Amino acid sequence: MRARVRAFVFGVSFAAVAAAGCVTPDPPRHLRPPTPGPGALAPTTGGPGATASDGRTTPAVAALPAGAPAGVVPASFAPAGGPLTVADLEQLALAHNPTLVQAATFIDAARGKALQAGLPFNPTAGIAGEQIGADRTGGEWTFFSLQQQIVTGGKLRLSRLKYEQEAELAEIQAHAQRLKVVNGLTAAYFDVLAAQRTVENHRRLAENAEEAVKTTQQLLNLGQANQQDLLQAQVEASQARVAVRNAETRLRQDWVHLATLVGVPDLPLQPLAGQLEPDGPALNRDESLARLLQESPELAFAVAKVQQDQTQLRRERREPIPNVTVRGGVGYNYETRNPVAEVGLSLPVPVFDRNQGTVRQAAADLARSQAEVTRVQLDLQRRFADAFTRYQTAWEEVENFRTEALPKARKAVELYEEQLKARRAAFPQVLVARRTVYQLNEEYNKSLTQFRRAEVEVRGLLLVDGLTAPSNPTPPGHINATPRPR
Repeated sequence: MRARVRAFVFGVSFAAVAAAGCVTPDPPRHLRPPTPGPGALAPTTGGPGATASDGRTTPAVAALPAGAPAGVVPASFAPAGGPLTVADLEQLALAHNPTLVQAATFIDAARGKALQAGLPFNPTAGIAGEQIGADRTGGEWTFFSLQQQIVTGGKLRLSRLKYEQEAELAEIQAHAQRLKVVNGLTAAYFDVLAAQRTVENHRRLAENAEEAVKTTQQLLNLGQANQQDLLQAQVEASQARVAVRNAETRLRQDWVHLATLVGVPDLPLQPLAGQLEPDGPALNRDESLARLLQESPELAFAVAKVQQDQTQLRRERREPIPNVTVRGGVGYNYETRNPVAEVGLSLPVPVFDRNQGTVRQAAADLARSQAEVTRVQLDLQRRFADAFTRYQTAWEEVENFRTEALPKARKAVELYEEQLKARRAAFPQVLVARRTVYQLNEEYNKSLTQFRRAEVEVRGLLLVDGLTAPSNPTPPGHINATPRPR
């Protein structure tokens, strides 16, 4: 009798979880967002003002007001009575994530360098006197002279071109940074979705554990259970409450990760709309790899760097061509009492310094950047192999849970419950079947999270870290680090 009571206590704890499963209901398709941009993961909820396949339209999300300070969420971004979508979070991130501002400053700085590097030298104006006091006269004075250095060999054009190409490098990095922000945000979004499910499932389990305590107490009052049965039920209920608190703590942690990626650390915790289950066919390995090698900003940056270094080498080879300095002026000679003028032209003779050392450095930079293209290609393929293996493994696990393990486990619970009603099965058998369903649902939730994160990485061109500061396209100390119109 006591064994049956204990089995009943455990059974009540798992009953609702087995019946409802570990997966919370998903929102309708009209809440799934549009694709955030080229190279980014297609979100799972409808974008602002988008019309879904069922004919309904998602309400548009208001844009951030100009000059809104970071960390302040406008009222229009706090949905009344509705969960946040990926589109809502993406708009906040694009307006508040500081790394996007940093990436934009590199573009502005490179354009400033291009402007400065293409400017000619300023002329030099002056006044000069000679032989002052000779024969008690004022000597000879040049009242106005003008000197100008003329840059030859197209050096100014090449100097400006190499910094314009640096601006293109900065634009590529800014695009890559945007992908990192959007994809990192999407991965964190799926983490929060999974944490929400975990919290809800543990709350259901805790409610059923409390019901088990009440039921055991009633059986104890009727003399059909003993004190140790009640203590066991209370222990199970206590553990269930702790599990709920732990799940809520992990949810808050995942939310902080999401909010910091958005750039609004004070974003209040609220529900998210979306689903973890795959909503389309599996990715094709060859097509995904071809897309990566064609669209990767990392590879595009390496190729563009080769072009810039080629321009740099051309520029340094032009450096020995001497610039011409011309000078002219007018004045008066007080000794001879005649007006005078002067004209001059000079240029350096490249006998010793022909810029041969810098040319050699530029050639080495070009060879290194050409090798960098190959290195980036190999590195992308290696990282893609790792990411796609994780994606494919998680996909297989998810599909097995969806089509095989979970349906059969739930069917087994139904058959055991029917046999229990017909007194052809013992209650512990029902309990074991329900526990199996619960454990499978937990594993299913974990597999879904791994699947979504791998999918974000593959679709997002392997760019996922949205809080890593973008690097300077030109490192300090390089030939291009300090522009000069030479």
